[in-house]
Amino acid sequence: MDLSACDREPIHLSGAIQPHGVLLALDPDQMTVVQVAGDTMALLGMPPEPLLGQSLEARLGSVAATKLCRLIDEAIVIPRPLLVFETTIGVSPMALDGVVHISEGLIVIELEPQRSGYEREPLALVQRMVANCAATETISQFLASVAKEVFKATGFDRVMVYKFLQDGSGSVIAESRAEGVDSFLGLRYPESDVPQQARRLYVANWLRLIPDVAYTPAPLVPADNPKTGRPLDLSHSVLRSVSPIHVQYLKNMGVQASMSMSIVIEGELWGLIACHHYSPHFLDTRLRAACELFSQIASLQLQEKIASELARERVKAGEIERAIVTSMAREGFNDALISNRPNLLDLIPAKGCAVFVDGKLSSLGDVPSEKQIISLIHWLDANGQDGVFVSESLAALFAPAEDFRQVGSGVLAISVSRTPRDYVIWFRPEVTEIVKWAGNPEKPVQPSSDGETLSPRASFTAWEQMVRLKSEPWTGREVESAKSLRTSIMEVILRTLDDTLRARHEAKAHQDMLMAELDHRVKNTIAIIQSLVRFTSRSAISLEQFQEDLQNRLFSMARMQTLLTESRWEGVSISALIESELDTLPADCCQVAGHPFVLKPKAALAVSLAIHELATNAQKHGSLSIPGGLVSIDWDIEENSPADVFVITWKESGGPPVMPPTRLGFGRVLLGKAIALDLQGDVNLRFDPEGVQCRLKMPLTQIVRRDEAPSGKKVRITPNNLIACDNARVLVIEDSGLVALNVCDLLRTHGMIPVGPFGMVRESLRALDVESFDLALLDIDLHGEPAWPIADALMDARTPFVFTTAYESDVVIPARFAAMPVVNKPYQEQQLLAALSNALVGDSN
Repeated sequence: MDLSACDREPIHLSGAIQPHGVLLALDPDQMTVVQVAGDTMALLGMPPEPLLGQSLEARLGSVAATKLCRLIDEAIVIPRPLLVFETTIGVSPMALDGVVHISEGLIVIELEPQRSGYEREPLALVQRMVANCAATETISQFLASVAKEVFKATGFDRVMVYKFLQDGSGSVIAESRAEGVDSFLGLRYPESDVPQQARRLYVANWLRLIPDVAYTPAPLVPADNPKTGRPLDLSHSVLRSVSPIHVQYLKNMGVQASMSMSIVIEGELWGLIACHHYSPHFLDTRLRAACELFSQIASLQLQEKIASELARERVKAGEIERAIVTSMAREGFNDALISNRPNLLDLIPAKGCAVFVDGKLSSLGDVPSEKQIISLIHWLDANGQDGVFVSESLAALFAPAEDFRQVGSGVLAISVSRTPRDYVIWFRPEVTEIVKWAGNPEKPVQPSSDGETLSPRASFTAWEQMVRLKSEPWTGREVESAKSLRTSIMEVILRTLDDTLRARHEAKAHQDMLMAELDHRVKNTIAIIQSLVRFTSRSAISLEQFQEDLQNRLFSMARMQTLLTESRWEGVSISALIESELDTLPADCCQVAGHPFVLKPKAALAVSLAIHELATNAQKHGSLSIPGGLVSIDWDIEENSPADVFVITWKESGGPPVMPPTRLGFGRVLLGKAIALDLQGDVNLRFDPEGVQCRLKMPLTQIVRRDEAPSGKKVRITPNNLIACDNARVLVIEDSGLVALNVCDLLRTHGMIPVGPFGMVRESLRALDVESFDLALLDIDLHGEPAWPIADALMDARTPFVFTTAYESDVVIPARFAAMPVVNKPYQEQQLLAALSNALVGDSN
């Protein structure tokens, strides 16, 4: 039987109305009647034809005409029928209610007589109905209250709440009925009972009344809208004649009068409040308006209750998901999803679940066999979409599933990788259900006696159907939780592969920022070195002095770079800075005191250069140039006006008498201008006869913070134990050509014999077998390849070696090499020689 004819029936173009009222269609320009229908004789005192062309005022009186004209003049939008006026015609005592809407350029007025006992306080009625429903707690209690309130307000024999299900059918989920009336609660109705075009009209019109199904339709006169030449669109007409199939449907049920009110949630038809009466039953316009308003408010209340319940479920599911993801990051994939609590079955209720990752299958609860699950996964790979598959009747799509229906009739699966697919799958068993239909759902309509039209089924006797190969349905919230978990799993397992677009953009922006900062620091460092070379060359009196002074200044910069790297360029402790600059001086010649402050990177670099120049001068000409000389360094915050400042004081004593220099060397230039500029402060350098004094002042903004404790003294390699290394053969493993040449030259200068250099891991390992050497100097990174295999071979051969690196050694060197000496680049000559000497001494001992 082709049911599409029901869906195609143009029920909004019925061309007729129910005869208990009158419809007048007015031309808005002339305000004259151009179409008419209904019991005009009883309500207006004349047949339809003479009414055509008459003015509104002539037929309905000046009061009604004035109200309507004011409404039109004010251009108020009338999306649905609006109760505008009440009037009486001539000397008739009958009062009429006028309802107005606009259709296809015509003003449509529908008149109905006021009934005895009509509702005089519709707003108060709605308030009582809404209050009683709002007092309920659960959704089922709310819907039962809705049915009860409508039953009391309207007097219908039966009031039902009818919900549309996922498959399009409907079910009676709440009911209130008069004594002796059969119950329809729990009955199911096929989708075709409410055709699609009727469902669309229920969204547009919240209420539809048929007070007497035995009515004879009253046709419009003339039949067509004179403005369009087509039948008038009666979508919003309150009197519109309904489909003959629907009338017969009600008659077959034994119903004489019916009313339907829409339940609309988020713009979709969720269900109906369906009212039945077993004799004609008229409701006046005010009571219907109250019912329509109630259905709208009840829809909003139901929407809020559904949303609240869903929100509670989402919060609970979110807490479980967070616990699972946290456990996954801490304990591993399978333990978090299967073994621990909460697990997958706590997140989404099911009888069993399975996890298939990297070819390994784990399961919990009742699940199909491993072979059956693997077969299902292959099918999902070919048929799954968007990473999520949901079915409550898997066998209808995947025939082999019938064999494991007792554990897996319903499946919810999420893919957690790209290709090959890995899956998390929940299984629900078959639930054999007895569905009670209102009549045989396989015969919702039948041919009429003429054999050409359709008629609804004649019997609505409860018809039971056994439903197999189906599980409990997966709710929208459960599918939503599965999708959310999929996203979390993808983030944990696939890392950046499935990050959101926002995260990728942020990562790229962060990378660009780091590259720009690195570029800035490198270029700035090169600029500083360029300046050091320029000014050192000007003040040097020989090439040897230039080389020595420049090298020492570069080493000072390198030490500061190391301290900044250790702090991730957040700042440098003043204690660590001074300790680093005075590292090679005897401990008894320096007195250092001050609170543990941390300087900003630029200020720290400026202070390190100043301390280096002062220490160099003290060793060459000042207090540290003779035995017994002393340098004291202290720092603190000093009260000043208009703002406090941070002051570092350098003071020499016990040295030879000081004479002010006659030549302006690089150190004085640096201390006099450059350092003050970098510190945004002031440098006061005095050459007192008792010793040089220098005060470095800077604003407190140059301080990052105050440390909790001063830094500890680091163990350092010093040249004090340097022994003769004459003729020692040193295997040089270094991937930078210039650095390797410099090291080999340094070794030769101090009487050692360089072997190599070698710059690749493979050739260096060969050299271990063919070359003769006493110890090795080993760069830890050779063209991006770690040198650990070479170090392991040297340790196995018990050959001493020294690591060299530009990295922070504590970060990159494996624990098994923790005891091995390390020299950081750039090399300080004496430290490199001391490390080699100590390595040889340790080996000989």
